[in-house]
Formats: sequence, C-alpha cells, structure tokens
Amino acid sequence: MEVQKDPVLLTLLGPPNLLDMASELRVDRIVPTTGVPAGGGGSIIQVVQSTKTDTASSTAGYNWTDMGLSASITPKFDTSKILVMVEACIGSSIGYDMKTRLLRGSTPIHIGDGASNRPRVSVTINQSYSSTANYAADQAIINYLDSPATTSAVTYKIQCASYSSGVIYLNRNGADLDTSEYDGRSASSILLMEISG
Repeated sequence: MEVQKDPVLLTLLGPPNLLDMASELRVDRIVPTTGVPAGGGGSIIQVVQSTKTDTASSTAGYNWTDMGLSASITPKFDTSKILVMVEACIGSSIGYDMKTRLLRGSTPIHIGDGASNRPRVSVTINQSYSSTANYAADQAIINYLDSPATTSAVTYKIQCASYSSGVIYLNRNGADLDTSEYDGRSASSILLMEISG
C-alpha cells in the first residue's frame, strides 16, 4: 500500500514511517456503545498467582493455622468478581480429617453451613486412620468465584487443621522419608483471576 499517495490514509494513519512501528494498545476494558448487555461481563482483567514450594506444618491439632500460602490482588473495579483457584498438597501425621478452609483477609469464605459443633471447612480429606496413614498426602482443591466489592487490595489464603493432636503438613506427607523412591515434596498454589462483572 502506498500510503504517501493517499491523503485520506495519511490523515487517518499518520506519516508512513509510523506504520512500521510495533505498537500495543492497553485498556482496562472495552464496553459496547450500547452498554454491557444483561448478564454480560466475564472478561479476564488480570491474573495473579502465588506458589509455595517449601513445606509448612502445624502442631495445633484441631485449631486453624495459617500455612503460608496466600495471594493478593487489587481489583480494578468494585463490580469485578475474583475467581480463586487453590491447589494445596496436604499431609498429616495420622492421615485422617485433614481440614482446609479458604479466607478473604481474616474472613472464612466458601465453607459449609454451621451444624452444631461440626467444623465449617472448604475441604476435608479423610483417608485412613492407621499406623501407616502418615505416608498419605492428598490435594485440597478449592474453586470459588468471590465478589469482594472493592478496589482495595484483597488477600486470599488457606488455613488448615488436623484431628486432635495430629500434625498437619503442606507440601509433604507425615512420614517424609529421605529416599528417592517415594515421599516426594510438592508445590501448592493460589491463582486469582479478576473477572469483569
């Protein structure tokens, strides 16, 4: 295309040498002139991920304990939703009743309804109660679409609890034997996606 010979294109696109430049357009979001349709939205605005590769443990038994896995995001719009995706490798000294819950700040979210004295959790892993149960570890998977309704920074994290005097672990099992054959170490992560409302 010989742009220099077309005054209309020159006006719209600028001098020919500008057409050779690599450029990038960045916007917060694009809204149709007629507005966002009812039930519209769903575009990904930003993504944040936090990964924990070292281990953590708690000897607090059935008391909830931070495990050092968290991620923060600052929504661009107070109408946005945050898709929270957690994958955490949980082990225990007894392999039984390994509880995990999701929190926004200090507030537990995506937990079961209250029922008398029963713990309110996001995920409970029950394997077997035996002398070899400490060899077991499993994935606590949590997916939740949250509506924080803010443009301030929001932190999501997990807390874990065990059974009675049991020890709960992140990224390892209870036995954690030093061998190349089994008892591998793992990684856990929290992925946050801001979704337009």
